[in-house]
Amino acid sequence: MPETLVSIILPVYNVQEYITECLSSIAAQSFTAGVECIIVDDCGADRSMPLVQEFLNGYHGEIRFRIVRHERNRGLSAARNTGIMNAKGKYVLFIDSDDTISSDCLLRLTEVASKYPKAEMVVAGAKVDWKHLQKYYTMEKAFPDYADNPQWIARVILKKGGKEGIPVTAWNRLLRKDFLLRHQLFFQEGVLREDVLWNFLLSKKLGCVAFCKHNTYFYRKRPQSIMTSFRNGDENARSCLPVWHEILNHFTEEQEKEQAKYLWSSINSANPTGRDRFVRGQVMGILWQLVKKHIWPTSLFILIYMMPPIFQIRFIRKLIAKASSHISMAHISPHT
Repeated sequence: MPETLVSIILPVYNVQEYITECLSSIAAQSFTAGVECIIVDDCGADRSMPLVQEFLNGYHGEIRFRIVRHERNRGLSAARNTGIMNAKGKYVLFIDSDDTISSDCLLRLTEVASKYPKAEMVVAGAKVDWKHLQKYYTMEKAFPDYADNPQWIARVILKKGGKEGIPVTAWNRLLRKDFLLRHQLFFQEGVLREDVLWNFLLSKKLGCVAFCKHNTYFYRKRPQSIMTSFRNGDENARSCLPVWHEILNHFTEEQEKEQAKYLWSSINSANPTGRDRFVRGQVMGILWQLVKKHIWPTSLFILIYMMPPIFQIRFIRKLIAKASSHISMAHISPHT
């Protein structure tokens, strides 16, 4: 039996409509030597696991499939952590069980890993399907083949996607298992937006990254997923508060500006309205700490909008005074 090179980690929970397609894409890989797939049963209530077993009964390929079962539902973070602790491979690859990968995904990723053996992570491009629209996260133009500058790597992760940033996901990355274990880069359990926190912590530890210039992953954004089920922005923001506080507690001086933008972007994407008094107070507290650090969000609309009207004028006056002081200091010459 060949040494295990790649451990695919596949959490399964209530995905009966998609799990067979996902498994089929894994089984169809052109590279299968030394590949295992750890299926983590997170105790769903539908027919996902019977469908998994039915698929495995008919599979006769080289990939070694294993099922690891939780005693109760523990969530995506716990399922991924269980996968990491049970993985035998040099590398781990997270796949969400409602998504699929291209038939050359493992081939492309392992080729890059072999070319750059010091890389702690190999990132490839992906295609996103959402409401019949397609979006590509490509690595073809904006990124080098290999990077070993920790400050640059942190910046492109904290940019959260776009033309110059790496998308905030856990999937579609080949990660060295020893790197994850050495830095204890597990997913925090019991929170939503676990990828936002995990990527933030990852940005503080990565020293070497390689880029695969191919789209190898197909992400399906489901209308019925947890992140699309909130009734309003405040409900969404409430679920994100533990992650935002944790990020703020782990700011580092050398990347403080980029980390603040990362945090601000996450808050902005949650779209809190401020009608929930608790959420308003929590978010205002976080944003005010950024302001006190002389880190100015690209827009202060949400911060001001969430305030009770009686405080808005006072707050704006404080901002103007602080900005004036900051500008005056900026005009002091560094030379005496």
